[in-house]
Amino acid sequence: MSSNRRILSPSMNRRRAKNRDALPPPTPSEAAFEKLLASFDGRATTPSAVVSSSSEATHEPSEADDFVERLFREQNKYLEDDRFRTIGDAASFYTKIVGVSFEGRQDIVAGLRERSELVLERQPKNQFDSNAIAVRYGALQLGFLRKEIAKHLAPKIDGGTRYRCSVGSLTGGASKRTPGGEEKNLGVNIFVERESKVAVAPGVHARAAADEEALQRALIGDAALHPGQEQVLARVRGGKNTLVVMGTGRGKSYCFQFPAALGALASSQKTLIIYPLRALANDQYEALVRRFDGFGLRIFRANGSISAEERAELFDALAQGAWDMVLATPEFLQFHHDAFGAQSRPALAVVDEAHHLFESRHRPAYQRLGAMIRSLGDPQVIAATATANDETFAHILKTLSIDAWVIDPWVRENLTVVDARETNDKDAYLARALDGGGKAIVYTNSKSGCVKVAERLRAMCGNAVSYYHAGLGTPERLEVERLFRESKLRVIVATSAFGEGIDLSDVRDVVLYHLNFDFTEFNQQAGRAGRDGLPARIHLLFGQRDRTINDFIIDRQAPRIPILREVYRGMRKLTQTGEVRSTFVDIARTLELDKTDEKTISAAVRIFEDAGLLHTGIDDDGRFLRFLPANGKIDLSKNERFAEGEAERDAFERFCALVLKAGAGSLQQIINRPIYPQHAVLQR
Repeated sequence: MSSNRRILSPSMNRRRAKNRDALPPPTPSEAAFEKLLASFDGRATTPSAVVSSSSEATHEPSEADDFVERLFREQNKYLEDDRFRTIGDAASFYTKIVGVSFEGRQDIVAGLRERSELVLERQPKNQFDSNAIAVRYGALQLGFLRKEIAKHLAPKIDGGTRYRCSVGSLTGGASKRTPGGEEKNLGVNIFVERESKVAVAPGVHARAAADEEALQRALIGDAALHPGQEQVLARVRGGKNTLVVMGTGRGKSYCFQFPAALGALASSQKTLIIYPLRALANDQYEALVRRFDGFGLRIFRANGSISAEERAELFDALAQGAWDMVLATPEFLQFHHDAFGAQSRPALAVVDEAHHLFESRHRPAYQRLGAMIRSLGDPQVIAATATANDETFAHILKTLSIDAWVIDPWVRENLTVVDARETNDKDAYLARALDGGGKAIVYTNSKSGCVKVAERLRAMCGNAVSYYHAGLGTPERLEVERLFRESKLRVIVATSAFGEGIDLSDVRDVVLYHLNFDFTEFNQQAGRAGRDGLPARIHLLFGQRDRTINDFIIDRQAPRIPILREVYRGMRKLTQTGEVRSTFVDIARTLELDKTDEKTISAAVRIFEDAGLLHTGIDDDGRFLRFLPANGKIDLSKNERFAEGEAERDAFERFCALVLKAGAGSLQQIINRPIYPQHAVLQR
């Protein structure tokens, strides 16, 4: 076996030999791998498979070695929650100026107009923040970029990168009021774009031309459309309400992402995309923002998991009609239907994972979804799913007024499910299973879990292993993808961030190390294997123990009513003035409630704010939580964020009921083929 077909790298072999006396006794996982290593070292029959002392002495670290070692050395930096980590690499973005309510700046703001040219000014000697970036209108200072953005842009500006800036829209004013009845200050949304060699007129937002080839490359690279996709697009161009039934990995997302982007660029068309769960909507949002970087598209996500700042930006965009795509949950639309006013009517509405219209009809938002979409001006509809038996199919047609469809019956016969559920030593299993030499993706369910598994696998297997999660910056993500594509990395341990929009067809093994949270995530990750049509394996490595972990994660991110009541009572006891000025971490530590941490407090505060129980904001003294008078009994279950959490809990329970008990053959059929109606023609 040649050295480039083994996980173990020569440099790893050398390090192990040099330091063997200093190492503790091997763990069971390491012992299993040593035994495996000895077996295939003994089978080696070609000179290239033997690593001699002379070759090791002259081994130079490869570019993969250097990169991987740096990535693991800096792992803590990438585990920090930072939604703006990649903003310095974006070609353009929208954001809000902070500080416009101070020092009499409201009078200046009132004189601004949309597309007014602004200037970004670095202030490295600012006494409060050395990364400060002021926003100026001529000689007048309006405020600053938020510090979370400035820390990423400041090094770029200091290094010579130049940015243009203009007014996107104005928000607030006399017509807007806070939950406490106070008049909202005027706010300024701005458009920031990195200067390129092509000159752009001042104040003009650099939206790309409606170039169909460029959009197609952004979405699927150089791959050609298959006939099913072409047939869907033909029906969409004809204005038909269209249903797409395609299996995982067949590109059904392209069938709505392409017309959504093209419509925005060609005719300022707006598209509302509905996803069943907020986690899925967030993953798709991250992927779309990355794919369409440089096109000038205004993409937002709309669900209860986003921060107060991001939420304010979303509602400002909806109020102004300043958006191109919104990725929402049905619960967001249910509780904020009125936000899609006259200026925010979508021309296209997409229902992804459309089988939930039937399977999740116990959710009130899905019961009303068809009517809610029609009330938005009766936009054109695209529905997409891999699961539509006769009953589900008929329900989708009726609910969404579908008048055309394309069913792609393609079966991916090259995929094999390997049932390793309830395996005790997962790491030893990985060492055995990934001995074949092909590329592999190991999926985990959290950033920290991803890094921990990658560290253990790298300890056994060397620098052919890296990790990948949403916390990585764009340059790091692109480098991992490139090295993996060029076979300089062999194994990627990843979260769900690795996959959507990443064109990698030659993955021989996909390992589901942890239990997924729902069927959609399960199918998408499993479907990454063998997209080139060659034999590939999907290893089910999760078990019942993983369910306990996921239940804990869901409970702390989606608190139930009893926990919400305890949190509310506890927070009220923390203040005599009606205001709390502690961080969510400090509040959680002070309350010491079961199944409660800073994420629980964050979720609870958002639910309380939506229910009108408190108001969050920022003043001269920093962030605050201000309790509001409670008028009568408040039903916290009648709330978008709470309903989304219950939907996640329900989806996980339904998923577990099947995936932990069904046989490997049944799960293989779920993964490798669509479920489609037996009494309908394939195309209409």
